[in-house]
Amino acid sequence: MMYKFLITIELQPNTLDKILEVAPKAQAATRAEEGCLAYDFFTCTDDPNKLVFIECFTSKAAHDAHMEEAHTKEFIAFHEQFHKSLTFEVIEES
Repeated sequence: MMYKFLITIELQPNTLDKILEVAPKAQAATRAEEGCLAYDFFTCTDDPNKLVFIECFTSKAAHDAHMEEAHTKEFIAFHEQFHKSLTFEVIEES
């Protein structure tokens, strides 16, 4: 079974571009990790202050390892300063 999840971040106004400047580097590093099947981020077309990440790993253990990577910790620390809220949802295919 895959470990797939959706992260929705509501951002403070006018901070999206700051995150989008550094997100591709985090994306490339994550996609190179063992166990990463997908790591994508999207801007909501109806809300320029909302960013959505869809991530898929081979297992929860692979995601746990991802969370210990230096590039993951650095990216999270960077974008957390711009959050209004964050929702983390584990999703399953039905």
